[in-house]
Amino acid sequence: MGADFSPLDRQLGLGRQGWSEQVEKQVVKLAVRGSYGEAIETYQELVGLSLAKTTSWERTQERGARLREARIAAAEQAWAMPKRQEIMPGQTLEPVKKGVAMDGVLVYILDEEWKEVKVGCVFEYETRTEYCRKTKELKEVVKAKDQSYVAYLGEPEPFAKLLSAEAGRRGYDQAQERVCVADGAKWIWNVCSLCFPTARQIVDWFHAVEHLWTAAHLAKDLEPRQLKRWVKARKDALWLGHTQTVIADIEALADDNPVQAEKLHKQAGYFQRNGRRMQYQECHEEGYPTGSGTVESGCKQLVGMRMKGPGMRWSRPGAENMLALRTEFLSKRWDEAWQLTLTP
Repeated sequence: MGADFSPLDRQLGLGRQGWSEQVEKQVVKLAVRGSYGEAIETYQELVGLSLAKTTSWERTQERGARLREARIAAAEQAWAMPKRQEIMPGQTLEPVKKGVAMDGVLVYILDEEWKEVKVGCVFEYETRTEYCRKTKELKEVVKAKDQSYVAYLGEPEPFAKLLSAEAGRRGYDQAQERVCVADGAKWIWNVCSLCFPTARQIVDWFHAVEHLWTAAHLAKDLEPRQLKRWVKARKDALWLGHTQTVIADIEALADDNPVQAEKLHKQAGYFQRNGRRMQYQECHEEGYPTGSGTVESGCKQLVGMRMKGPGMRWSRPGAENMLALRTEFLSKRWDEAWQLTLTP
């Protein structure tokens, strides 16, 4: 029969290479979760059918390309619609709390070396009471839930459109409380101001504390115990929102360490730029999240666990297509996303 379908192929819904849509859907899902080889091995063990590794790769890339095109087209369409830049008086809002978080993670691209994948997360958050093993007391913590993700290998503007569209799908603008949490990267806050002007902006607490440690280590005259005490005192001040105190103390270190002065001025500038985003005690008391762990975890799951294995190198289209599929898988909407891949 050559390349023609047999009557049994038609009855079973098989394609030219003997794959039904359901077989392809499951094999692609396995390839998105693990490697292409692991997908084939797992499917063979479960079903007893022999499949080619290259075919798994081809099908995964084809479906990823279709999905990526569909999501970009939807984002462009949503971006063209008028945007509301403020909450209108009397506007009815949903009694939920929603946030966005952004970060970047590197992936190795053939002929380009390491390139940044921009990752965005949309989530709901709530305050829970949990037992703290360290203090042996109950305390209130803010937890993220119902996370969904977008990712883009490239410049901030196309990423912003994807994240804005995802937030729109999730009803972000209708939430009673909105927040954007991230590190101090300038591109992130540009995206936040452009796409989410009504959000409360918060710099991730742990990133801010890392900058305190960086400043302390630059001061060569601090002994280890002095260094820890110096950081502890500035952490306390920072938590209370006293960023100007922190800035002054770092500038004092610069005066005492002329060799490291330029680097210390840079650290002080970080706190100067982000001071209004560092009202941690106030944010905590009002029930806002002060950490961006949800998107950092997303970076690890999205890229680290699938795309940064030993010796892994990606073509740009290969990485883009895998990112499109993997974001939908981690967002727990595989069936919905698969429907978008069915139209060539």
